[in-house]
Amino acid sequence: MNDRRPDQPGPAPGGAIQLVVEVRARPDAVPALRAELELLIDATHRDDDGVIRFEVGADPQDETRYVGYEIWASQDALDRHSAKPHTRGFLSAAKNLVVDPGQPLAVSRWAPIRAEMPARYAPAPASTAVPPAGFVHQTMTTSDGAELHFVTGGSGRPVFLLHGFPNSWYAWRDVMPLLASTCSVIAVDLRGLGDSTAGTRANDVPTGAADLHELVAYLGYDAVSVVGQDWGGSTAFAYAAANPGEITHLGVLEALPAGPWSDTRAGKSGAWFAGFHQIPDLPETLIAGRERPYLDWFYRAFSATPFVPTTEAVDEYLRTYAQPGKMTSALARYRGVQREIDHNTEHLNEPLRIPVLAVGGEAVFGAAVAGNLRHAAANIRSEVITGCGHYVAEERPAEVARLILDFLTHGGF
Repeated sequence: MNDRRPDQPGPAPGGAIQLVVEVRARPDAVPALRAELELLIDATHRDDDGVIRFEVGADPQDETRYVGYEIWASQDALDRHSAKPHTRGFLSAAKNLVVDPGQPLAVSRWAPIRAEMPARYAPAPASTAVPPAGFVHQTMTTSDGAELHFVTGGSGRPVFLLHGFPNSWYAWRDVMPLLASTCSVIAVDLRGLGDSTAGTRANDVPTGAADLHELVAYLGYDAVSVVGQDWGGSTAFAYAAANPGEITHLGVLEALPAGPWSDTRAGKSGAWFAGFHQIPDLPETLIAGRERPYLDWFYRAFSATPFVPTTEAVDEYLRTYAQPGKMTSALARYRGVQREIDHNTEHLNEPLRIPVLAVGGEAVFGAAVAGNLRHAAANIRSEVITGCGHYVAEERPAEVARLILDFLTHGGF
């Protein structure tokens, strides 16, 4: 029997230890130390057992001073924490950021006067996927305040890679290293998707084209090549239509960009989900909390290669698509098709003259990718990948990389 009142805390394990820890940053190292502290806090909350409290506060009167308040279940728990890689990593980094490297932490030890229940720390958000070797994560803030995430590496002519639905930059992970020996590769998360934020503008194809224009300028390029898959292909086409002087080669993979040539009559909207996704609000309401089974259907239905996308890839996609607002950003592309048509109608006064690579997976769009562009581009090279489904960059990464490199070298037909 337990006769403790419901509002009384339960006993903490015997021998609990309380610490007050102070750390002072050098004035020029305040942001760096704060970033290290946040990494330590997240990792401790997520990974340490035996932690009852682990909190860090900043002195509102002195930005260089931080104070930590810790309670550990036992000395063993504290010792395990001290041996963790995240703790050792913090101490190593802090020595270069604090006022006194010889004593980075001032620690006082206390004995709790009452038992404390362990805090129920929410898990830290899962970190983004590790990029291929030689690649790094970067971000750019757009003119309306959106954070555009991209992964970049390699050297040579700049090639931008744009993903589709329901994917992220990670769909290009196996293609990127194959291009990196001769190309500077920039794999972008479209606005509102992956690790990019939604900002205040419509998350549609024309906005994606404008984002790409800003990113090209931000990175200092005068002329680029752009390859996009699915909605990334539509975005790449819209960018080329609006910025013909900035792009030398365009790749459209498993995508049917919309324009004045598109048939928008009732009943001509294509697959069932295209119409469903255009309904305001309802899809998000039905999908919320069920993102995995919903998106799993797409991964299975449109891949012709067993176990592709891989479990690891699906987990990475779900890490982002299950976040609040991400599905709305994804579905906004479907809801903005008329704006895409209007954009391309306005900017495309004549067919594109640059070389265009149109690639279809035999099991899904196939030769229709090139057929859809016949009124929009004058120099089209059509390729159909045998036995491949919609996710060409993941199902056939080596073949896709070979096609891109050959296309960049030899151009269109």
